[in-house]
Amino acid sequence: MALKRSFNDDEKIGLTQQEIEIGEKYLRKHKTAGAIDEVDSLKLYEMFLIGSSFNEIHHQFPQYELAQIVMTAAIRKWGKDRERMQGTLRDRVRAKVVKSVIEQVDFLTSMLSVANVEHIEQMRDYILNSSSPKPNLRIKSIKEYKEVTETLGKIVQGATPNAKNNSMSPMFDALAPSAPAAAKKLQNKKDDDDDIDLDALLNKGDD
Repeated sequence: MALKRSFNDDEKIGLTQQEIEIGEKYLRKHKTAGAIDEVDSLKLYEMFLIGSSFNEIHHQFPQYELAQIVMTAAIRKWGKDRERMQGTLRDRVRAKVVKSVIEQVDFLTSMLSVANVEHIEQMRDYILNSSSPKPNLRIKSIKEYKEVTETLGKIVQGATPNAKNNSMSPMFDALAPSAPAAAKKLQNKKDDDDDIDLDALLNKGDD
């Protein structure tokens, strides 16, 4: 069986070219038996996972050669483990951010719903009968009128898929036909056009 003289692609993950060369040189000299014992290397492994460099690990554990630490990390695939862990953390953070945004949107829309319930009945009463008490929440100046109309315009534009610069409305995306369905509809229309009886049309023109 051939002796191992270099690292494979998985073992090189997370290593610089210089670290690869140092580790492989140590590997050729000491073989895989030169790796740090698995139990003894746990503390080094933990430091590597949280982002410590090999120099920092070597400074903390000077009893091990720098090249020995690099080789141990490579053949035990520490870099691949760290990459997988970072991916998992990113997914968790992303999920928490999404959850937080949803909760904030739900809270704010609930506040708006409460405000609507509080004021809409009073507004409706005044619209139906102008002798009723004026609503507490109403437009009292041109500036407020402008602010309300601008806000309404933004809301409507955000909810309309065909509005200018808003071809991907989140509100209507779910209702839009999928690309295959739209393509099928166009194909059916084409097929219908192909089925037109030209002779019948010509005869009709003669009549």
